[in-house]
Amino acid sequence: MRAPDIRQRPPLGAWVAIGTLALAVRFFYLWEIHDAPGFTRLVGDGVVYDDWARALAAGDWLGQGIFYQAPLYPYFLGVLYAVFGHNLLAVRIVQCILGALACALLGAAGSRLFCRTIGVFSGILLAVYPTAFFADGLIQKSSLDIFFVCLFLVALAAAMELRARPLAWLACGVVLGMLALTRENALALAPVAVAFVALQRRDGGWRTRALASASLVLGIALALSPVAVRNTIVGGEFHVTTAQLGPNLYIGNNPTANGMYRPLRYGRGDAHYERLDATELAERAVGHELTPGEVSTYWAGRAIRFALAEPGHWLRLVGLKAALFVNRVEVGDAEDQYTYAEWSSL
Repeated sequence: MRAPDIRQRPPLGAWVAIGTLALAVRFFYLWEIHDAPGFTRLVGDGVVYDDWARALAAGDWLGQGIFYQAPLYPYFLGVLYAVFGHNLLAVRIVQCILGALACALLGAAGSRLFCRTIGVFSGILLAVYPTAFFADGLIQKSSLDIFFVCLFLVALAAAMELRARPLAWLACGVVLGMLALTRENALALAPVAVAFVALQRRDGGWRTRALASASLVLGIALALSPVAVRNTIVGGEFHVTTAQLGPNLYIGNNPTANGMYRPLRYGRGDAHYERLDATELAERAVGHELTPGEVSTYWAGRAIRFALAEPGHWLRLVGLKAALFVNRVEVGDAEDQYTYAEWSSL
């Protein structure tokens, strides 16, 4: 990747225009779906996030036990509830503002990392992309996912422009850590980002590259450390994010997996049951009580044993997941994009 060229950046007005377009699209979409059943009736993870955020807004900011779901979005909701009350419209408006900002950020990142044309085109594309503004209208963490991904790309571009300045890479790491607190599997990007730093800093010696990589890792650690400390103090175990890795890994990698979500117990897809079922089934299998970390290890072990025992089956499953990822249909989760499309002309 070539070094960013400041002369290729569009003027600030271009990003303001992209952000304004994105905000107009999102506000119009909210206006269209305000009578949809899902606008006021939460389902799936949204119910869990809402209950969690209400408890936070009521003053229970530490909670109990090890986090089982990524905590940043519920805390984001909790702060909004504390400020605006239990107002789902206010939450959606804030998310739409963040979504519009994400479009401008993506455009800025594209122009810095590639060229002006790519930057402007990518920002406009995200502004009018139905799946993006659909996500901004949900009481789900996907809205923050998009925002932090775009913010990370801008931070990455800025760090490249500033050469190997440690503070720039530190900020980049903090943003990546925040993304991981919204969606835990974003931690898989950490080794990729470190390798990218090591390969891109060809204008400096190994000490320069090592300092940049260390700054990136430190930034990630700074973002994750409050949650890790909280889990250790409140839950009695060290977990940098949540204790959900093992069950999630097994749900996606087992003999009956089909590339989509299937609960550990048939008919128990409600998010309120996930921790309970994972714990009960694991403890029944081993014959004694388990800590959250031990429950996660149990399910991770089963997933790994499946992949090792049936590598052909596992590889076909990976291929199926790849096909589901790239195909033109957006696979629904708790809420389906195509259902909302019945209420919106966009």
